[in-house]
Amino acid sequence: MADDRKARYRDISEGLLRQRRNLLLISLMLPLFFISGADIKNINILGTVITIRNPEAIRFSLVALFLYFLWRYLQYYLEETYVKDMHRRIHEYLYTWENRYLSRKARQMASFLKSDFVRVCFADPRYSWGGRYVAIPEHRDQVIFPFRRKCEFYIYPASDREGHKEEQIDKFHSDMAEAESAGWIALRTSDDPSQPPSFYRNYLTYSIIRFNIMRLVGSCRYMLSESYFTDYQLPFIVAIASAFITIYAVFI
Repeated sequence: MADDRKARYRDISEGLLRQRRNLLLISLMLPLFFISGADIKNINILGTVITIRNPEAIRFSLVALFLYFLWRYLQYYLEETYVKDMHRRIHEYLYTWENRYLSRKARQMASFLKSDFVRVCFADPRYSWGGRYVAIPEHRDQVIFPFRRKCEFYIYPASDREGHKEEQIDKFHSDMAEAESAGWIALRTSDDPSQPPSFYRNYLTYSIIRFNIMRLVGSCRYMLSESYFTDYQLPFIVAIASAFITIYAVFI
């Protein structure tokens, strides 16, 4: 029945849900014992009262239990069906703004061309998750100066299938032939010299600090917008915070 359908297409598996509950529970208990100084004197198991002579053993047992539940949760997390889909969403939030920024800078460098006619592709695979041409090599952006990177990119004309005329495509290549002296390098994918180049390469630079801020903002948007975060990653953050608080209480 239509009324029985879930609001979203996915749900957490029962095994991961159980391991998440165990990890969150032990993560909350661990710092409580080490910070508050709470001790367990007696344990009642099926009516049998067990007196604990060395309360420190409980704390070590909690640490061992914490590591075990963390390990179990990681195993179930990696086996979850929607992990790949979740990673794709994280990737989109982290790199979408960077892709838009780089595309805008690349189009500014090609401002002598008709803007809606230019297509941009980057050599760094982080900015081409929607697909890329095999002829374009994969090169990661390079650090050329403290806090600055160099980005390799390629431009090419829109195809006639997108509503552009053959004369416009010919004019694109003629304009690029005049611009080759300004740093644009032609990339040919055909051995036929009568065929125009398929792509034109150039480089731009950008601030690493700016991109780190963009990634931080993208991460915050992902955490606030996607239930993937609260379903899957939040238990890891709670566990890490619990471990740091416990270490601080013991050693500092």
